[in-house]
Amino acid sequence: MSMYKSLSLKQTADLIEAVGDKQTVLAQGEMGIGKSSILKMLRERPAFKNHFFCYVDITTKDVGDFLVPKIKTVDGNEVCSFIPNEEFGIHLPDQPVVMMLDELGKARGGVMNACLRLMQERQLGTYKLAEGSVVFATTNLSSEGLGDNVLPHARNRITEVKVRKHNTEEWIDYAVGVGVHPAVIGAVHEFPDMLASYEDYEKPEQNPYINDPRTVRAAVVTPRSLEKAGLIVERTMALGDDIMCHALAGTVGHPAMHNILTMIKLDNDLPSWDEIVRSPDTATVPSGAASAVMLISKAARRIDKPTMGKFMTYLNRMSKEAQGLFARTVMSPNNPTKAIAATNKEFVKWATDNNYLFAERV
Repeated sequence: MSMYKSLSLKQTADLIEAVGDKQTVLAQGEMGIGKSSILKMLRERPAFKNHFFCYVDITTKDVGDFLVPKIKTVDGNEVCSFIPNEEFGIHLPDQPVVMMLDELGKARGGVMNACLRLMQERQLGTYKLAEGSVVFATTNLSSEGLGDNVLPHARNRITEVKVRKHNTEEWIDYAVGVGVHPAVIGAVHEFPDMLASYEDYEKPEQNPYINDPRTVRAAVVTPRSLEKAGLIVERTMALGDDIMCHALAGTVGHPAMHNILTMIKLDNDLPSWDEIVRSPDTATVPSGAASAVMLISKAARRIDKPTMGKFMTYLNRMSKEAQGLFARTVMSPNNPTKAIAATNKEFVKWATDNNYLFAERV
């Protein structure tokens, strides 16, 4: 068995940053795991602060969408030249680009051949990308049966990497940072199989949550659909269980819907934010791990300057695991309260004493 089976999304972004100006990386992974978010990750990196970012959806492209004819006169003679689609950023000859060719494996007809020179030479027709431009691509696994196919002559020009799903801890860190509803976060913590891969199972019935190409499921759990489920919970809870649960089942499937509903009922028993900041020394501390995760997910986005110190008093009564989760997520680049935590003396002292708990993970 190979030791190097897959990369995380962050590791894939690291690889693209390192070699993407010379070598095209093809990120292959299961549907809905966030492959397209690699473009956003690269946008936040200092190395690309002066780059123009291009998202190219290959599923919408025919060969004629790459270069279109333009009639011009040369020495009194009319000739046909070809100009590139603005979507590729080649109209910016002096500005490097970061270009993602999304769903490369679903290229139709001659579209793949149209991409070859772009991936190999950073050139489209007679137009060349500016020095330092980065090109990478994404696609689904061929074993998913979604029509992804990259022929050998194209594969030989690129570097293929397999991108894995977030594990539970990685996804919770991300989800808290972007504000996914706590009940959805708690469900993932309590039922980590929702983030498993179908490749880990001999039979599809061993995991009823996820997409498995060996069976048909109308709605399944992916990191993408979990984020959408959080939106549904947030906006439909007041409409009653009939509407909310039906919408959840149509987004993540019935088994996951029941898990989220369980967490919603558990969330209702947690101490309120007002209770925590009013009485941080006596407010109830959740005993279960899922409850703690839900409370932390709310706190990381609710803190402000007046309440941060009080919450730190409460946090010190929780488990070290919960404290570490709070520290990692409150300092996530996605979290809007990061600056508040970073300038709070109680948090800074805690971080100094416990930095091993939230060291960066790949």
